[in-house]
This record gives sequence, C-alpha cells and structure tokens, in this order.
Amino acid sequence: MEQMKCPGQDTRYWKPGDIFVAECPKCGAEIEFFKDDTRRRCAWCGHLFYNPKIELGCAEWCQYADKCVPDLVKEKKAAQTFKERLAELVHAYLQDSTEWERTARGMGYALDLLKSEGGDPRVVLAAVLLHRVDPEQGRKFLEELETEPDTAAGIADLLAGAASARDLNRHLFEDTLALLEPQAHPHFHTRTAQRLAAGG
Repeated sequence: MEQMKCPGQDTRYWKPGDIFVAECPKCGAEIEFFKDDTRRRCAWCGHLFYNPKIELGCAEWCQYADKCVPDLVKEKKAAQTFKERLAELVHAYLQDSTEWERTARGMGYALDLLKSEGGDPRVVLAAVLLHRVDPEQGRKFLEELETEPDTAAGIADLLAGAASARDLNRHLFEDTLALLEPQAHPHFHTRTAQRLAAGG
C-alpha cells in the first residue's frame, strides 16, 4: 500500500504560485524556487540566498516537521537562535532604555515587513538590531556569534548603505527606519510599510 504523503509537500496539491521565480540579490538572474525550498544557489554567480517567500505552514506545529522538511525546520531554528542571541547582546550594550525600546519597535516593523514582502530575516533583523550600535562593536557581535560570511556581509552592506538600490533587504531595512522616523524618511519602498504607517 502506498504511504500517504503530506498534502503540503505533495506537488499534486500545490497551487500555481507555489513554484515561482526570484531575482538573485547579487547578479539579478532569475532563479526558480519551490515554496518549501529553504535557499537556492544562483546558477550564474554562485550566490546562495534564502527563499524570499519562505513559509513554514504546518511545519510550525506538526510533530513530524523535523522528518518531513528537516532543512526548513533547521533554518527556522537557526534564524531564531541567531536573532535571540544578537538581541541579548544588543540589549546589554544599549544602556539607554529608550534606545532599546526604539530598536524593539523596529524589530516589530521588520517582522511584519518580512512576513508580507519576503527577504532574508537574518540580514534584515540583524541590521535593525545593530542600527544604533557602534559599527566596530556590531562587527564584534557578529564575529562572536560566528555569523556566516555572506550573512555578515549582507548586514554590513545594509548598515553602510552599500546594498544595491534594488535589493529587497535594503528596501525592508530602509522602510523599517522610515517607520521609526517618518519625518526624516517620508517615502516607502513597499506597500506593507505604507499600510503600517497608516496604522492598518
């Protein structure tokens, strides 16, 4: 008898949008993703980047998730642990409680943007956490957490304003800062940021 496959992972149940094309953040080439791919390597430049539309779906609660989609669960746990450990370091560093409250508010905005728009949560959330930290100290924090070189470079690019103007992570980071200081940044890259600014 054929073993039943989880409908969420069985391609017979997939919708047209579950297989899509994403732009490589390094070279702009179009790379095909399946909805349950954690990340893919660009066939043109070799850059390894995260699925911009990744969704865990039932893997958030299913007891068999670690057997069904092990890579997805592993990446989710790694990203969560990285964010929590970096947040602890930044919280201890920022002596002014107002500074931490601002940073925590920015994290909330960034999470909403990532959920709606995609992007690499490690890069965007880390940049938001570090945006009020001295650059040299931020680099030490990332070294202490043994951050992957590609991730650390992406974070540094966001903080230095050196990421490509078309880079989704840059758009999400800049929208987060704009939501924190609307007078200084009156324009948004994404519709989600516009909605959040309007209080919707």
